[in-house]
Amino acid sequence: MDTISNGLTGMLFGNEGLMKSFNKDRYAEAFHEYCEKYSYIFDEIDSGFEKSENGEAYLKGLADDFTEYAHKEEQKLKKRSDRDHFLVDHNSVLTVYMLPAFAERGSEACEKLADMIVGSWNGVFRRYTISRGTFAEIDGGFKRKLCYITTAVCESLGKSDDCYELKVLRDYRDGYLMGSKDGEALVGTYYDIAPTIVNRINKREDSEEIYSGIFYRYISPCISLIEEDRNEECRELYSKMVYSLREEYMN
Repeated sequence: MDTISNGLTGMLFGNEGLMKSFNKDRYAEAFHEYCEKYSYIFDEIDSGFEKSENGEAYLKGLADDFTEYAHKEEQKLKKRSDRDHFLVDHNSVLTVYMLPAFAERGSEACEKLADMIVGSWNGVFRRYTISRGTFAEIDGGFKRKLCYITTAVCESLGKSDDCYELKVLRDYRDGYLMGSKDGEALVGTYYDIAPTIVNRINKREDSEEIYSGIFYRYISPCISLIEEDRNEECRELYSKMVYSLREEYMN
């Protein structure tokens, strides 16, 4: 188990700079290279699971060892701010590379281990919990860009993917935001946080109520501002929405 445990921690801690490839142009290639690099670990996990007399306990041990190692590394940091950065950075690798790689493998052992890692991780790091996603979901999120949250809201309200609100916001994104340096950086921020926000809202029993509130509090006023050519005010309001949702659903 030590060999596999070391391999699992290497998947998370042996990839400094990996998040630099988390963008529209490079993510797919970087993700598949990551999967190929660690395919031997998936082979060993599957083999160990099949040979174990108690496969569930075997996987649980791997998940707990993985989280315990991360917790020890985090506790070495003295400052609260350093520990926060540590968790945010490693949560990112977990959610957009490591856990989707398990899903891409698709074996029973890897699927179960991914769920156990999420459960173990969230039990220890309660302030920075994670959830599972797939490569297809995350890569698809790049195509939605700024409209990722808006798409989820509109879908909840029964609106189509080519509804008026989404068309207006996509044109605003491509025409106004992406035409300015600050606007492009803002869209990049959305890449990082919007998928997790949507994922967590979707797991709530009151998700439809939440989305309705987002629509009438933020999206509908944004549309009005765009129609009145008050583009900068729209950006301020949309930014307020995203950062408010991040505070509520990611902390």
